[in-house]
Amino acid sequence: MKKILILITFLLSSLMADVKYTDLFDAYDNAKAQHKTVMIMLSQKGCPGCSYMKNVVFNNKNIAKKLKKYYIVVHLDVHEDSIPDGLKYFATPTFYFLNADKKVLKRLNGGENAKDFSTTLSALKAK
Repeated sequence: MKKILILITFLLSSLMADVKYTDLFDAYDNAKAQHKTVMIMLSQKGCPGCSYMKNVVFNNKNIAKKLKKYYIVVHLDVHEDSIPDGLKYFATPTFYFLNADKKVLKRLNGGENAKDFSTTLSALKAK
């Protein structure tokens, strides 16, 4: 029985996609070196939309694959982290997509379901 539980735990954990977060300090250098776009997620504790994005949408295999392949992902809490100049928000989550030179390519206010977020990521990748 113990072996079955261990196997189930392993299988479930392998199905969960891990989104790797990068420190903002390293994000632009990494983006330049890897030819990727920086995605900054502004969030806060207790935000249902933020939780949905992190726990549901980012765990979608298709989303996780696109994020890993084309994006440097940064997560900033609006109450605990320093928000870069020029990145404004009126609610969370707010997403900014920037090139390696810190130029804003797109701002997304609020969360999206996996299908719509995948479309957003694909459209930005094509630019």
